[in-house]
Amino acid sequence: MVVLFKHKWNRRIVRVVSLYFLLSTLVMCIALIPETKFINIVGIILYLSYIIVTCIALVILLLNLLRYSKDIQEHTMVLILLVINYPLSILYIYLANV
Repeated sequence: MVVLFKHKWNRRIVRVVSLYFLLSTLVMCIALIPETKFINIVGIILYLSYIIVTCIALVILLLNLLRYSKDIQEHTMVLILLVINYPLSILYIYLANV
């Protein structure tokens, strides 16, 4: 998937988003097995750190968009991948707390 992106920062953002997706899915699966509040707290901390990383990535993506305005399709794909983790994380938090 990273091969699709030719700009260095877009590839890095996609790697970070993929890492957060894998980590949040792993935390969600672990939270479903035993009933521990510690895993739920780790999941919420992971989600809060994702918010900070997303804000930084959005600024980088905006600067990259201004610099390479011809590659709007690539930047749009990165933006969609960046934002799609929010609903998934909210769903994971909801399912872990039910």
